Amino acid sequence: MSIKKYSDEKLFDFIKQGDRRAYEELYDRYKRPLVAYVLKKMNKEDAHDLIHDLWGRIWEKREILDVKGTVVSYLFKAARNGIIDHMAKSVHSQRYLSSIEATVPHNDGGIKADYQLREKMFKEQIEQVLNKYSDKAQSIVRLRMEGYNNTEIAEKLSVSEKTIRNLSSSILKFLKSKLPYVILFIFLFLIS
Repeated sequence: MSIKKYSDEKLFDFIKQGDRRAYEELYDRYKRPLVAYVLKKMNKEDAHDLIHDLWGRIWEKREILDVKGTVVSYLFKAARNGIIDHMAKSVHSQRYLSSIEATVPHNDGGIKADYQLREKMFKEQIEQVLNKYSDKAQSIVRLRMEGYNNTEIAEKLSVSEKTIRNLSSSILKFLKSKLPYVILFIFLFLIS
């Protein structure tokens, strides 16, 4: 029997057992509808990243996931929760940035110089950690810090956008383990 003929729930059972084909079939069924749903609340790049992360978590946690109800309702609820988390992080980040700007008066050169020195130190620490990665991975992070999005980076480096997302995710996990929380937060601000 072709994998396409199975119900979502049966596919999910296969996924829990590590069946990659079942995972890909379910992904193919719901990627577009989930992206369309998420696009109502956020920009295209963030929507694709959110859905990519959702599917990554499903595969990583497949053995322990407990879906109550239908698979489709689980997927859309997970997407909705991702939207809420994204909005909460955006609001929190904006508040944090506003508080930083409030403490750095534009007319006080001493405080502004201190801020610039700290930023330089943070970037140096990030560079030290990045030296453990390949040249391509370093290029991705540097381009993100310069403000390029995944699509632009993929074009510049002549690789797929999916490769950029996967490498970015891997780098971020590594940085989380190596950098103090404050430096990591500033790094995330620089690449977002």
